[in-house]
Amino acid sequence: TGRLAGQGEPQTPAAGAPPAQSAAPPLQSPVAASPQRPRASERWGDAAEMLAELSLSQYASAFEEEEMTSIELLEDIVSRGDGEKELMDALKEMGIKKMGHRQTIVGAVLGKL
Repeated sequence: TGRLAGQGEPQTPAAGAPPAQSAAPPLQSPVAASPQRPRASERWGDAAEMLAELSLSQYASAFEEEEMTSIELLEDIVSRGDGEKELMDALKEMGIKKMGHRQTIVGAVLGKL
């Protein structure tokens, strides 16, 4: 029926032959290609240190008032199923009105900054 060489039924490798490699490697996201950033708890001793480095020290008293000074606690919150949203909402309730400031804090806790 006029089939060209290499077309038609897929061929199985001979017994003991290594599996065929795909021609192109899988695409990686830019985040996956960058080196792993340390966890927030590896970078800062507490929330006040994190806020100072982020130039957001004006919120340190709000973290203290809400007893959210532990970086481990913040990491635990964001590790939950809807934790990023939960922390964003908590920050808003704590009086952090600026969305960019809330995103910076959550990003730092997630280790993205």
